[in-house]
Amino acid sequence: MKKISLLMIASLACTFYVGYTFGDKNNDSKPQDSANQTIHSRWVKEAKPPLPEILIDGVKIEVVRGSYTWCAPSLSKEGSCVSVDGSIPELTATMVPAGLKIDTKAPQGIKEFTITNTNKDFNGDPYFVPKNKGVYLYMIHCDWFLDQGQSDYFFSVEVA
Repeated sequence: MKKISLLMIASLACTFYVGYTFGDKNNDSKPQDSANQTIHSRWVKEAKPPLPEILIDGVKIEVVRGSYTWCAPSLSKEGSCVSVDGSIPELTATMVPAGLKIDTKAPQGIKEFTITNTNKDFNGDPYFVPKNKGVYLYMIHCDWFLDQGQSDYFFSVEVA
């Protein structure tokens, strides 16, 4: 009786091991399902997060990409997502008149667009140039739909 029990336990263990090993190898070579293909087909077709556009009084303001996480639209590359951790770049401030509206054009495909004046003493509307003289650093944060990625951007203005 002990031999039969031991034989059944060994047989069950072998069956489990073979099934686990075979199933694991099949998952590695399995093509992406249609839901993932549909999601990836709707991603923005850029290698990196696209830049937003900033205009003040018709003047285009330089915007620099900071840290980001981004998944490339290619379905053939496994592990096509990257994460770049960058510091706040050094920027040359663009001279602008005080109190003007900051016009923004968000990149394609985003679900969230947030603009922030990062200066400690600023407590006004971030969509308007401050009225006080000084150099102001702005940060824009964008999140994309379908978990494609997120990115931070920076620009700087000076009120004389």
